[in-house]
Amino acid sequence: MLAAIMVDAMSYKEKILRAIQDSKDGLTTVEVARQAGVSKTTVIKYLSVLRSEGKCEYVEVGPSKLWRAVTPKKEICKRDIEPCEVESVSVKPPDDSGMVSISFKIRADQLSALLRQIQSINDKC
Repeated sequence: MLAAIMVDAMSYKEKILRAIQDSKDGLTTVEVARQAGVSKTTVIKYLSVLRSEGKCEYVEVGPSKLWRAVTPKKEICKRDIEPCEVESVSVKPPDDSGMVSISFKIRADQLSALLRQIQSINDKC
């Protein structure tokens, strides 16, 4: 009997995770329940579990929470980054807050390419 309950619990969890993974912009709790075909109470319980496991997150939009899946961090390959020519780099040791300062010189015509690469890296992480 306990094994059957565990199997059902896993299937609820998988249905809920699949529902939020399939959503581009996130779903409210009621929408997750509708998409997964389970009760709102069950959804609330499993969203809490999934959130504690780092598999989903929510953003508050007005009075609602929009739930969405957390995509795992991906490794960034060198082939994903186009080279930019940097003249000089200066790295200052961490300050009291642990922040490191980095400055560099880059040709103006390569600046937008560098910023796109930084955004691309940020999107993948």
